[in-house]
This record gives sequence, C-alpha cells and structure tokens, in this order.
Amino acid sequence: MEIILFLATAVVLLLCGSIGISTRSPVFLIVALTAMFAGLGTPLWHLLYGIAYDPSLSTIIGDLVPTITLYGGWVMVFPTLVIFMGLRRQFGEYGSLQSWAVIGGMLIYFWVIELLGVQTGLWSYDNEIAALGVPFSLLLALLHTFCAAAMLRVLFEYWRQPLLVTLQLVPIWIGLQLLTYALIGAPYYAMSYLSTNELLTSIGLVCSLGLIGWGFVIIVNGFVNLKSAYGQTARFVVPTDPADMQ
Repeated sequence: MEIILFLATAVVLLLCGSIGISTRSPVFLIVALTAMFAGLGTPLWHLLYGIAYDPSLSTIIGDLVPTITLYGGWVMVFPTLVIFMGLRRQFGEYGSLQSWAVIGGMLIYFWVIELLGVQTGLWSYDNEIAALGVPFSLLLALLHTFCAAAMLRVLFEYWRQPLLVTLQLVPIWIGLQLLTYALIGAPYYAMSYLSTNELLTSIGLVCSLGLIGWGFVIIVNGFVNLKSAYGQTARFVVPTDPADMQ
C-alpha cells in the first residue's frame, strides 16, 4: 500500500507541475506540496480525535509519524485541485445550488477515503459512532470537506498571481487546518475527553456540526459572490501573455 501511495504521489506531483506549466500558474504544485508537508501534523489531529494508525506502517521523524502522512497529504487537496482545474473558467457563473453540489461531491470523496482507510487497516477509530448515531467517519469527512472547500474558494484569488504572492497559500492551508480540526472540531473532541457522559458528547457534536454547517454557508456565499466579483459573464481565462501574470 505504501509503495502504491508513493507512486501515486509521484504521478500527482508530475501532473501538478505539468498543469502549472501549461496554465502558467504555480498554485497546483504549491498546494500539493504544502498539503504533503502539512500532513506530517496529521498524527496530532488523530490524537485529539481518537484515531490510531496501523503500528506496522513505516515511520519517519523519530518513529512518531507514519510515512503515509507525507505521501498521502495530497489526498486532502486532490478534489480541490481537480475541481478547480476543471471548473475555474465557469465557476464565476455558478449559483448556490451548483456550489452545494460541489461540496456534496467532496463530502462523498472524503467519506469514501475514511471508510477505505478503516477497511484496509491503515487506521482505526476509538469510536465508530461519534454520538447521536452519527458515524465518526462522516464527522471526519465533513471536517475534511470544509477545509478543502475553503481552499477551493481561496484558489480563485491566487491562481493568476506571481510566485511570491502564491506562496501565501502555504500559511493559508496550515491556518485552515488549525481552524478546522483544532477549533471547529473542538466542541466534540473536548467533550469526548472531558466527560464520558453521552449527553455532553452529543452537545459537543451538535456544536461542531453547527459550526461546519455555518462554515459551508459562508463558503457557498463566497462561491456565489464570484459572479459579482468578476462580472455576470466572468470567465477565468488562462493567461497567454507573461505580462498578464503580473
């Protein structure tokens, strides 16, 4: 599995580099690399949420971090990059319904990833059910989706910027992860750690789900506002003149 993931990582990075050259934009490669190195912090989130990696996996950094967190970091931004690459020229014309459909597609993707990880034994959960009958895998998928969808919205502001400006995406992605897993998920994991009372855990889960839902509304409004920001007939055209990159 790790060899397959390593090969997939190499292919994805080559594709991002190729796409970056053809579009004259470094965002694809920068975002993929940033997600990979930010993935090294994944064990911290897993500790907070009660997720354990397979102990037989190879590790790095003092045997503390599984190698797959580095190789697999791009998985977290893969739907963001694919959707952005395919729809960046038309997204400014999309309404709220299409935006919600994009978020729904991301949610399915991440839920499948979580379920595959459990089924293949790459990781396991302390609790299969978060609370109120909500699968823990679904809660994680919602958190992943929020982070990826927010990054998708950010890309529209940066994809035609010079390299030095585009590098701002590095702290933005790290900040989004902190916002998502440390703050938005805090009501749930805090109640889970502080009390074994199912009612308190349920309250924490509802609060986290409410924050995620609120965040999705803000993101969708941001997508819809692309229309007013770029004009009713906005088209994101790939620049053909180097001067357009300035």
